[in-house]
Amino acid sequence: MALMAATAALEILLLLFRVGNYAGMMDGGFAFIVTQDHPSQLPAGFMAISAYALWQSTLAAGLLTLRLIPGLVILSSLIGLFRLYAGRAIFTAGNEVLIRRIAWTLIAYAVVPLVTHATLYIAGMSPVAVKLELRQLDAAVLGILLFAFVNVVAFGAEIERDRAGFF
Repeated sequence: MALMAATAALEILLLLFRVGNYAGMMDGGFAFIVTQDHPSQLPAGFMAISAYALWQSTLAAGLLTLRLIPGLVILSSLIGLFRLYAGRAIFTAGNEVLIRRIAWTLIAYAVVPLVTHATLYIAGMSPVAVKLELRQLDAAVLGILLFAFVNVVAFGAEIERDRAGFF
């Protein structure tokens, strides 16, 4: 989780500080160059962030932040969930809250790219207004399935509370 957060912060800072050799836009989305032999050898279609106006690069950093937040929330919720499982707390209100949070965040993970692509298009930074990806559909379906599963956990938690009342 710390590595993902550090990488996300680095990407956002590259956009904010307009480091054009490493950050930019390509194919209607954010692009980051990890390795390059020479700064003039950028991929075809790569538009350095420094080529955009300051307000556009600031907007891009904000939109990238919005795109990265759901992943971080999902990871932190999974860590919390697995900690509860390690403590043998399976059917608890805490699990219910964390699974519900993951479900909502998966839905957000599916919707946020629609917002960011449309905003980038309006700002003149992307040639496409809508860019659907299979992972968005996967996230939405998984989020919906988790909402069904959280009802099972809630029912199990209720059974555990009733059982605890007998002892």
